[in-house]
Amino acid sequence: MSRPKVGFLITARLKSSRLPKKVILDIAGKPAIVHQLDRIKQAKHIDKIVICTSTNPQDDPLVEIARQEGVECYRGSEEDVLSRLLKSAQEHDLDYFVNITADCPLIDPKFIDQIAKTLHSTDADLVRMTRLPLGQGPNGVRVGALQKICLIKTETETEVWGKYFSESGEFRLYDLDVPEQYCHAALKTSLDYPEDYEFLKRIFAELGASGNLFSLTAVIDLVNRKPELLEINGHCAALGKKHIARTSTPVKFRQKERV
Repeated sequence: MSRPKVGFLITARLKSSRLPKKVILDIAGKPAIVHQLDRIKQAKHIDKIVICTSTNPQDDPLVEIARQEGVECYRGSEEDVLSRLLKSAQEHDLDYFVNITADCPLIDPKFIDQIAKTLHSTDADLVRMTRLPLGQGPNGVRVGALQKICLIKTETETEVWGKYFSESGEFRLYDLDVPEQYCHAALKTSLDYPEDYEFLKRIFAELGASGNLFSLTAVIDLVNRKPELLEINGHCAALGKKHIARTSTPVKFRQKERV
């Protein structure tokens, strides 16, 4: 019996209105998404990396980045993120995948591997690490479970998709424990607002000399030593929550097709 195949699927678009084209903004000489790719490539339990973008021509630069960085690219639905992820996973014959959005350039490969190993060792449909700082917590998904969700969901705008697993009552969720040294309630490493961009540029200026792939631990140590850095984007987490609440749609399922 062959070993299950695990991919890393990056959800990526260039449509952001809060910070235009944020995932290709330059940070320390590279587009933000390339910093993310550099880190994902360090994970030991990922078989394939895929940038999952849309068929909209505005996303063409992401296809070129994938080519330059030696990773795969899948182009699918503009708004239906779940459909895009599913079709990408099926195209690449994945059993499981780990996912995060492209605006998380500081993702730590340590957590990618923990998610991937947990997908192998449990019967979970969705594996989460919810206590990590914003911009650090990837999700792990069993492709078979996502296929069921795409059959029973009614919405076609699914950018915020975790609730499709948690609110149906039909899927197995597994929350990985996060040791206290990796928890920091005030730290936000995702790129959503101009203030986040300034914060990340400062972090790379402090820690990214000579292309060093610094860890989450190094970031936490830095902001603990220099708490003034947290003031740069400290208000952005609350803004992000308001944005999600404003743009998120209610979850509905097709009753006749529930599995």
